[in-house]
Order: sequence, then structure tokens, then C-alpha cells
Amino acid sequence: MANRPPARPTAPAVTALGVLPRRQLTGIIPALLALAIATAVTGLNTVRPFTNLVPLVWVGAVVLAAGSIVAGVRAFQRAGRMDPAIEALLPLLGASQPTRALVEPVKWTRGWVGVPERIKIRWASHVDDTDPRFVDQILAGLSRRLGVEYRVRKHNSRRCWLVVEIAPETDPVSREQQRAIEVIKQVVDPSATVSVTSAEDGSVSKIEVKHNVGPKMAIAARRSSIEKVVSSMLPGRWRARWDLEGDKILFEVRPNMPDMVLHEVTPAAALTHSAYKGFKIPIGVDEDGGVQHWHPAVSPHCLVIGGTGSGKTSFQHTVLTHLTHAHWRVWVLDGKRIEFAGFRDWPNVELVGARVEHQVRMLHAAHELMEQRYSQLENGTARLEDFDPLALIIDEYATFKARVQRWYKTVKPKGAPAQAPVLDLLSDLARLARSAKIHLLLGLQRPDVEFLGGEMRDNFGARVSFGRLSPQGANMMWDSFAVGVAIPRNKRGRGVTLSGESVPVEIQAFYTPDPAKLDSTDEADWKHLAALRPEIPDYSRMMVKDPEPIIGDDGEGEELEPDYYEWAGAEIVEWDPAAAAARLETMRPGNVTLLPSRTAVRFVPEPVDEDAVDDAVDGDGDGYGEAIDGPAVELEVGDLLQTDESLGMWGVVEGVENDVLDDEQLAIEYRDLETGEEGLLTMSDTQVITYRRPDVAAGH
Repeated sequence: MANRPPARPTAPAVTALGVLPRRQLTGIIPALLALAIATAVTGLNTVRPFTNLVPLVWVGAVVLAAGSIVAGVRAFQRAGRMDPAIEALLPLLGASQPTRALVEPVKWTRGWVGVPERIKIRWASHVDDTDPRFVDQILAGLSRRLGVEYRVRKHNSRRCWLVVEIAPETDPVSREQQRAIEVIKQVVDPSATVSVTSAEDGSVSKIEVKHNVGPKMAIAARRSSIEKVVSSMLPGRWRARWDLEGDKILFEVRPNMPDMVLHEVTPAAALTHSAYKGFKIPIGVDEDGGVQHWHPAVSPHCLVIGGTGSGKTSFQHTVLTHLTHAHWRVWVLDGKRIEFAGFRDWPNVELVGARVEHQVRMLHAAHELMEQRYSQLENGTARLEDFDPLALIIDEYATFKARVQRWYKTVKPKGAPAQAPVLDLLSDLARLARSAKIHLLLGLQRPDVEFLGGEMRDNFGARVSFGRLSPQGANMMWDSFAVGVAIPRNKRGRGVTLSGESVPVEIQAFYTPDPAKLDSTDEADWKHLAALRPEIPDYSRMMVKDPEPIIGDDGEGEELEPDYYEWAGAEIVEWDPAAAAARLETMRPGNVTLLPSRTAVRFVPEPVDEDAVDDAVDGDGDGYGEAIDGPAVELEVGDLLQTDESLGMWGVVEGVENDVLDDEQLAIEYRDLETGEEGLLTMSDTQVITYRRPDVAAGH
């Protein structure tokens, strides 16, 4: 390994000057003088009496003599206490010979001898007192010889003197605090000032750093590496707040995110155009407890992605209840037919489409409303502020699209396009609906290039993903193969969204219960729903009226089922419970065929092909290619790295940088694939590791 230059030159050698002159016991001469004066006064008074106070003179003389001797003995012992410290400092002060004049105690602590509380130190003018080691060595020498810690009280470099005083007592540094200080000094700056705060249980919770290496900290990659090193070397998950202008860093333990956060609403004011422009829908809370929002007036449409059990539907319920409570008009396209069954009679939910025919009519109606509003704006018969906002929630669009394609084959009239016209309406709505106060919330099971490529991606400025994404899906959603691919398992409602600065952040989405899945024992959830439910509806519940069959003109009087265009133009009327009940009784799936009963199926195990098992492990449809063995320097962000071969543990690479402690090592930041916990590995750039690259072909 190449030798590195030291961080600073070594301290200059000092030459001992020998011992100080012998101490003199003062106070004896003043004591003898006092006694001599008393003797003289007594003699004169005997020869020529002039006073009766001779006894008092002797009392005073004895007291003065005793006090002088006591003070002299005390000064002698204090000098003995100071001499080792003076001898240690004289070589630093540029003294040419041993002397006590350069180090002068100004004040002592209480006690017979005590300890110098304040000391004035002078030095020769040729001494370089600008070197930070100069003062440090003085303080260290005093502390070493006097047994207490000192600090600088005043430093007059121009006149070459320094006053130090005893440093105030501090709380004892625990082992955890000392390790935190050592780690920070290693990764940031050895001369940095580090202040450590501990929690009630004694663990380190906060570290404040003042450093002098601002240019180094300005490099983003270095800051990221320092955060990862601190998180790896200290207990807990850490984050840093950087004050690049003040050369300060604040390290804090990352708070644990909650597993569930209830959706709550505040009393809603009247829905004016001004209120519409400032209206925000809460998505979830980040690790700081900050609420992330969807702002429809700024980002008109929202795309939400998540697999089964990820919390996607609950998030859509949260959006629905928040919109309706704020007096918005809401239409719901229920792709799975049952996910919004509990909200069909919810106030301000005007229309819920569960059957594919009704869903098609709903999208046509939304498009017609958009065109109508455009015409009014164009003709000057209305202003944007005259329109009520409409939210169109489309759940499971991929399922809806597949059902439409199958259904369209049964209702397609002669001469109609090969593809159902309704499938072309969504792109129009995404591009144009914003200017007509119509906003979309589109739900998908997985990222789709139809909505995350080109113009459609720009139209869905608000995006949320729940659960784990494939590397390709993460790249489509967040422009990174690593973001969102290691969300902890079994954390419903845990996902990623864009912050106000358009940076992906991890969130815990707000939870809203589904009325259709509650029973009488769920009292807390029913109470919660009651608080979310609007008291007075602004919009009545509507329904699609099924078009009546028509009699064919072939002379046989055969009834013909409505075709596509008749369904697309079906009348939307006020909700009629009787008509809805009658429709349910007569409704039968037309594409379901009853199968005859079958005998029991017996499964016969087949021989296992070990090579096939290995292939399945390498490429099991998780979005990564086959395992590769290669040098660590080839790793890229988004790769899947085997972090522990014996335990079969893998992690998603989030960063590859030079190690801040050793430039010849790589610091690999990763997130564990199973737990979602962050980690850091350091290794040589030539070390052979096992990794898997994102399968580019899987994204097509």
C-alpha cells in the first residue's frame, strides 16, 4: 500500500533547559523583623516609659510573624506544585534559561496548597504561536503536570501572552460516546470538534461536528459515503444534515417509521376556486414525520402502483374520502368490481362503475364533460372558476383494458374500429383534462411503459409506488434501478413518492378502512369512518341506465342486445334502488360456460432437474439476470449483490464510491433485499464478488 503524507507535519522537537533554581522559603525575615520591632519598643518603653500597650505590640508582632511564616511556607509548597509544569512549558516558550517568570499563577483554588485556577503564560517573540499545536501542547503540559484540565481564557498573540483557566467539569464520557467521537474524527477530520448527545438509555442519539475541511465535504459522493460509514460503524440507522456554509454536520439516529398512520381530516371550507388551487391530498408520512402530499392544481394526475396486499387500494380509499370530505365530485372505475363496494353510497361519490359496460360509459361521460367545458371556455360562456372539480379514480386499469377488449368483441357493430374507442380516451384525458378541472388517479399492479414513457409520464407528475418494485419498474418510476426495490416485506402501506423537491422518499401511507370488509366488532374503524364521512352530500348518487334491447328489422322480431355505441351513450340518471335491484337479478355473465364435473386429478411428481433448479435460482422472474462472478469495480447502482454467500443474502446496490478511510478500497452501499435495512461493505476493487444485473429485456 502506498505511503500517504501525514495530515500535518510532526511537532518540532523541544530541548530541555534543566531544572529551575532552588526555591526560597519566604516569610522568615518579615517574621524576625516583626519580633525585632516588638523587642525594640519594649526596650525603649523600659528606659523611658511612653505607653501601656506593650503587650498588644507583642501580640501583633507574634501574629504578623506567624502569618508571614505561614504564607511563606504555603508559597513554598505552591511553587513546588508549579515547578514541574513550568519546566515542562519552558522549552515551548522560547526561554533561553530556566525561569519562573514566564509562567505565573494568577489565582489558586481553595485549600492549603490548592491548584492554580488561572495562569498567565508569556513567551519569546520568535515563537510561532499561530500553530494550533502550540496552545494544545501548553494545555496538555499543564494538565499532565497539574492533574486538571485547562482551557484558554484569553490569547493576546500581539503581546505574546496567554491566560488559561481550569476547564469546567463535564459529564464523564461513556464508551459509546468515545467510540462515536473516534469514528467521526476518522471519517470527517481528526481536528474536528465533536459533541455527542445520548438518549435516556445511554445510547448515542445525536452527534454535532464542527470541521475545517469544507471543500472535501462539498463533494456529494463523499458526503454519502460518510453517512454510510457512520451507519455501519455506530449502532442504529444514521442520517446527516449538512451545513456546508458553516462547516457543520449534525448526525441523528433515523427514527423508526410507523407501521400504520390513520387518515384524519379537518373541517372543510366551501370549495371555492381559491380553495381548489391550494387543495392538497395527504399521501403519507416520511421518516421525519413530515406529510407528503399530492397537489392536484400543480400535478393534475396521480399514478399509483402496487401489487396485491401492498396498500395501494387503501391509499385510493384515502384519496376518495379526502376528496369527498372537501366537497369534490368523485367518479370511481372499480377495475376489480368489489374494491370500492363499500363506497358506492358514500356522500359525493357520484358514480361507481363495476360492470365493464358502465365503466366504458363513465370514461365516455368524463371525456364528454371535458369537451363540454372546453367549448364553454372557448365560447366565453364560462370561466374555469365556474366549474366544480371532478376526480376520476381508475383502479386496476390493466384489468379494465383486458375486459374491455374481450367485451368489445361481443358488442362491436359493423364498420366499427378494431379497437374499442374508449381505450383512446384515457390519453386525451391525461393530456387535456387538467384545464377542465378533471383529475385522474390511475391505479396499476405494476409499472407500464404505456403510462411511464414519454408524454404520459409527464402528465402523471404525482407518483406513488407501494411494496417492492422490480429493477425495471423502479427505473421507469424513479429513474433508478435501486429506489423502491428493497421496501421491507409485509409492510402494508410502505412505499415511495416524490417529495416537494421532486426527490423520491420512503413513506408510510395513511390508512383508511374499507367499509365492505368491516363487521360489528370493528368499532374503532367504524368510528374513524364516521369522522371521514361528509355530513351533507353536495352531489347525488347516479347510475348508468342500461339501454333497452331493440327489435331487429329482419321481420322475425328478434331482440338485439345494445351495441358498443349504445352503451357508450347510455343515459346517466339518479340512483334508483328498485331499478338497480332488478338489474342485479337479471344480470348474468355472458362469457361464462359451466363445465361438467371431473374426476379427481392425481398429480404425479416428475424427476427434478438440478440444472433447471440452478437456472431458476439465477433468473426466477424477479427482474435480474443470471449470477455473474467478477471484480467489485464492475458493480453499478441497481445491481443485486450477494452480501453473504453462506446465508444466501442479497442486497440492492445503492452506491459505489472510494472508501473515505482508504482510497484503495471501495465502499459499497446496499439495501438488504429481504429486510430493507441499509448496509455498507468495504473491499478491494479487484475482489471477486457475485452479483446480478437488472434484466433489461424484462422491462419490455
